[in-house]
Amino acid sequence: MSVRAGVSGLNIVFDPTRVAGTVAFGAAALACFHAAAVTPRRSYLWWLLGAVQLACLLEVLLGLRYGWHDTVKSLLQERGWYASRGQWQAELLAVALALIAVLAIFAAWRHRVDGAGRVAIAGTALGVSLLGTEAISLHRVDAIMYARLGPFDALVWMWLAAAAIVVTAALARRR
Repeated sequence: MSVRAGVSGLNIVFDPTRVAGTVAFGAAALACFHAAAVTPRRSYLWWLLGAVQLACLLEVLLGLRYGWHDTVKSLLQERGWYASRGQWQAELLAVALALIAVLAIFAAWRHRVDGAGRVAIAGTALGVSLLGTEAISLHRVDAIMYARLGPFDALVWMWLAAAAIVVTAALARRR
């Protein structure tokens, strides 16, 4: 859902999903950067998490996952493979989520003395997983992610939850 409005010849598009994603990932990035700045011990983890959150924010703003999806879709249609994409999409999704999980578990293991950092790693992994899942676009999963729940799709509520996890962990780290 987006709202178009003309302002002095400008065509401005208000997209609540994009705004909510920008706020979610932006708040998480700022919280991580702040935690890194005020806690010099093990701050590299927080700088890294902030950078990942910032990358997610840029992805929400730029929507590269949609361009990637459209390019792959066109390629599959040209080669006659589009109709049979479901199986390999499910496999790709499983591999992508497993890779994110392995990286998150490794990072959490490396930072096992930093409880807040481990929580922030989990929240960041959730946010990245949601964007990756959306990019792969398996229709059965899309039906859940794009289900309307009040003013937003379920996906947006999941982004907000992931950001809340990260922000809460970053605020706890400051103490």
